[in-house]
Amino acid sequence: MQKFTMKLWTVAAGAAAATTMAVPAGAMADPNAPTSPAPSEFVYPTGFDKALSLMLAGEGGENGIGSHRVWPTLSFPALTTEQINKALTGNTLAIAYHYAHQYSADGKVGGYNIRYDPVDVKKCPKKEIPGDGFLLYEGVCSAQVNEPVTGTWKAEDNKLCVDIAWAGKTQITGCYTMFFVMDSVAMVKPDGTVSGKAHALKKGAAPDM
Repeated sequence: MQKFTMKLWTVAAGAAAATTMAVPAGAMADPNAPTSPAPSEFVYPTGFDKALSLMLAGEGGENGIGSHRVWPTLSFPALTTEQINKALTGNTLAIAYHYAHQYSADGKVGGYNIRYDPVDVKKCPKKEIPGDGFLLYEGVCSAQVNEPVTGTWKAEDNKLCVDIAWAGKTQITGCYTMFFVMDSVAMVKPDGTVSGKAHALKKGAAPDM
């Protein structure tokens, strides 16, 4: 069982200063050691379905969704194939201001990727207005353009495998290990590195951002 771990260096800040991939359970363990409890028993004492419902309801990681009760290191076990299917089917993985990918029950991926095209700086308000379709960053005004996304997905071997394209070419492909980390979803590449930023799991087809 893979684990996503966060080392907490300061109590006051409550910040995760470093992330590492823990050695898979049993990789170098004593063969006579007792078997670890299943993730749903150890991490989701009220059940994975309850944890998932809290995340989709926007509870903000209440009670540390997915985390082991261990200090000073918090561990987050990878989602199983069944849990990935439950979490994604009919829902959306999104990174604000970047993209929203919608995972349908038939194995298709829809949604959009956000592209930013430079425009006249006068079109941007001096103060950011969420949802107005413009982004002012370092003096450059950009207009948001939503590019349709197409692709496929499947959950197998406790991983999410995707083939997602937009702007006429494949942009995201391969299999990723998924973790619930408080109120976010972490996607981890086969080499153990975290893929980009934390994702938000949204119920249904997420609206434009």
